[in-house]
Amino acid sequence: MQKNPNYRIDVSGGGSGKGISDAAQNLVDIGMSSRPLKSEELEEYPSLIPIPVAHDAVMIIVNSRNPLLHTLLEKGVSRHTLFKIYVEGSLKSWEYVAGVDLDGDKYIGYNETHAFNPETGLLEYMPSDYAFPASYEIHPVTRSDASGTAETFAEFLGVSQEDLEGVGVLGNPGVLQTVAGDPLAIGYVGLAFAFKEGICALPVDANDNGLIEVHERADSEAHVASHIADYPISRALFFVVNGKPPKEVADFIQWCLTEGQEYVSEVGYVPLTSEEVEESLELIRGE
Repeated sequence: MQKNPNYRIDVSGGGSGKGISDAAQNLVDIGMSSRPLKSEELEEYPSLIPIPVAHDAVMIIVNSRNPLLHTLLEKGVSRHTLFKIYVEGSLKSWEYVAGVDLDGDKYIGYNETHAFNPETGLLEYMPSDYAFPASYEIHPVTRSDASGTAETFAEFLGVSQEDLEGVGVLGNPGVLQTVAGDPLAIGYVGLAFAFKEGICALPVDANDNGLIEVHERADSEAHVASHIADYPISRALFFVVNGKPPKEVADFIQWCLTEGQEYVSEVGYVPLTSEEVEESLELIRGE
């Protein structure tokens, strides 16, 4: 605020849903959202203008003490597997995700009633005395707040946030803290949160072909940023304004889209391309 000391910016959280609704009700000058506006939101508030300001990726994370971490980092996790964990809720064992019989019972655990038999190549219903390997049970973590991160992840799986199963926690920091504290947990966070102590980001086999291609890898924040256009779970980040903004608000957004872009990568996001910057500037000019 060195150039404009008479203005103050107050930032608060609450998720994309709150950012959009607060902008729509004129409770804030600028709402923030990590997802596009839904058709019903635009129908209810047709004067809302979503302005892309950066890019982000949704990363799949596990605890750095996961018993199968080495295999998971090499093999990654497929869209199909994530669907079975987060939507169907049927896949409950890390043994099956990694394809490894860890407890030596000649079966690869799937859930409490089924296991994969490597000899037959089939998922089989197990007898009543089957001991599910609870020490390798998957603990999915999801978002409890109206979240653009969750909506983007859910869209990748072909569902809505409300369809995601798991322990609900608040915000990216909540997911990060929960996964970092549980060796059997899995979660999803924005790129800025994915390479922190206590967790590891997994590659995502988006097309379920059994291969991890260059753009599906999660080697580092820089690697994902350099492949953001093709990364499996990516999204734009938006400022949301209700109608053409007043000059002081428009000036701030313009700064974010021009000089401010050099700071985007410093906080873990991906800057817009020059063409995207111009498109966003046209939105605040009303062109």
